[in-house]
Amino acid sequence: MEPSLRAAFAGTSIHLVILGAALAAEPQPVQRAYQDYYNVALTPGGVTASSQLSRGTVFVPILQPGTHAPKRGLDGSPLRYTCGVTFISPRRAITAAHCLDQISVWDPENQPLEVRMYDPMIAADVDWEATAESLSGTFPGYQRRPLGPGYSTSSYPCRVIARCGDSFGNYQCPASLPRADTALLDCGDTSPGCRHDYLDVAASEGVGVPVSMAWAHEVYSIPDNRSSELWQRYTRYINYDPAQNYHYYGPNQLLPLLSAPWKNPVRPRVSLGLSGFGTDARLTELHGCHGSSGSGITQLNESLGTQELLGPVAVWSNWVFSAHDYDFLCEDPARTARAPGDAGLGYARLAFTRKLVESKHPDDVCDTKTPGLFPNPNLWLTHDVWLLRRDSPGTLPFPKPWPCVASSCTAWERSRFPNEPLLSVGQGESLTLPSAEVVAGMTYRVSVRIRALEENLAPLVTLTLGGQVLVSGASPVARPGEAAGLVATTFVASAGGARSLRLSPAEGSGAFAVTELVVVGDTLVNGFENRSQRVGMGILEPGALTPVPATWTRTPTSRFAALLRGGQRFIATRQALVSGRAWTVEFDASRDTRGVTCGFLTADGRELRTNCNSTAGRVRANFQLGAAQPTAFIVDLPAGQPDLALDNLRLSTR
Repeated sequence: MEPSLRAAFAGTSIHLVILGAALAAEPQPVQRAYQDYYNVALTPGGVTASSQLSRGTVFVPILQPGTHAPKRGLDGSPLRYTCGVTFISPRRAITAAHCLDQISVWDPENQPLEVRMYDPMIAADVDWEATAESLSGTFPGYQRRPLGPGYSTSSYPCRVIARCGDSFGNYQCPASLPRADTALLDCGDTSPGCRHDYLDVAASEGVGVPVSMAWAHEVYSIPDNRSSELWQRYTRYINYDPAQNYHYYGPNQLLPLLSAPWKNPVRPRVSLGLSGFGTDARLTELHGCHGSSGSGITQLNESLGTQELLGPVAVWSNWVFSAHDYDFLCEDPARTARAPGDAGLGYARLAFTRKLVESKHPDDVCDTKTPGLFPNPNLWLTHDVWLLRRDSPGTLPFPKPWPCVASSCTAWERSRFPNEPLLSVGQGESLTLPSAEVVAGMTYRVSVRIRALEENLAPLVTLTLGGQVLVSGASPVARPGEAAGLVATTFVASAGGARSLRLSPAEGSGAFAVTELVVVGDTLVNGFENRSQRVGMGILEPGALTPVPATWTRTPTSRFAALLRGGQRFIATRQALVSGRAWTVEFDASRDTRGVTCGFLTADGRELRTNCNSTAGRVRANFQLGAAQPTAFIVDLPAGQPDLALDNLRLSTR
């Protein structure tokens, strides 16, 4: 059965967000009534952590056609559109072209736009529900309670570098894509993706695939009385004129939101069929508001355990307006589609997203210039293989599925996340990481997982840093049943400056594949402030067999700290945990504790733990592991205890 369709006004006065609907008689309060569609997400974590952290909002001034003068509200203040963006590299983000059309962004090269990212927040210090209930006064001078000191955002100047779709004014579009609704932003050296996160772009899309959306919107409770001014000036979208609706005025504080699954029956929202007219888009069961436009619709890559971008929330052609119009700012549960199988938001097709990200820039990498800080090479294996080897034939899937829960899974395989692909290396080939700023005399740890690709010829691995040989002809060490062995060592940098790490097969080596390549400064504190520092940090829920990405909050002195709830285990992997060393562990805690333990998981399945209670907000513990091979560092918070924030982790060898 074909889904029934409805369209509602999106971002500009001539375009329509794809929304699903079936008419009903009574309205519901805007926003707070839509909890079936979304959750307020202040502490990103779990399987959608990456899509939440990659999400931002672009603020676009509403301009008059021809004159480019700002369109002003009834109080004289300039109005603006808000649309979602999703970062797909350190510098670049995907959004919808209709959000940045030729009227509002008439001079892309010289029109910087604000992109606002949503830092992890302290939920107790935001109190968004009180803010939602507080909107009062007379339009347009409404007053409301601020969201509180826990609310935190970061802003970056960005420019449109490509815009595709005939209806929106093509600009540097890499191909003829007349029915597209996709645009690409570049934020230059500010590189928001390095601080927050960025997603890979999906390789394929299909019907019935679970999808989700991280977006942002103000959240208010509006009286159900249709004659009230609040209802007329917010719930109702009067004549599709932004000056008549409070959503487009500057004082609003947008909250990070995450789409919710269906509740009855419980199942994810999924992708549906293709739109047969207007914008070339795929429909989904997701729902939203004006302001959802441009937000990234994502799917889970089940083999890697990571979210990947499909495309931005798109629009139909304006001829749908007359047949499917209704004047609400958001989809109203009493009037719009609610049943599984009914169409809601649609995204501009994956083919458009993939076309826009084909061009790659050698400077579009995370920080390699801060002395002693190696960006986690995991990011290059999963996103930027072209930087390691320009003639790369692509990556190989890991032979065991993720998550690895079978009885045959080893300790390392149970704790790995996300599941990283393999990159093959044969005789005469090598992998070279982009140069990083090395500090002479500093101790580093380096490790790499190696899988043999030839039955009768074992891998022999050589690692060099500039002219310094780190290991030569090393054989990977593997426990029984492990699908890949480990090459790991510590070294003291013999020279400073920009140095490249090179991995190559030694003479007589068989072909092999590389995964989980990690370099860590042994003396450096990990403050979790950058994406690369958070890779491999996770949470193991009570009773769970495998971890999921960690949950992030903030502290008075840090924008990123790991949030641990009672009964959970924090797990730190991808730390180049070499064997045969003694370890000193230090980290900050948000409060003094009792009953907290920490320690190491080892390759032979043991847990080597000790008491790790914090005093004056600091934990320090020493471990003698002997010959044991550590696979992860863990912190256990007993059930029933209050939340604990962990920060400034340092794992150093002795």
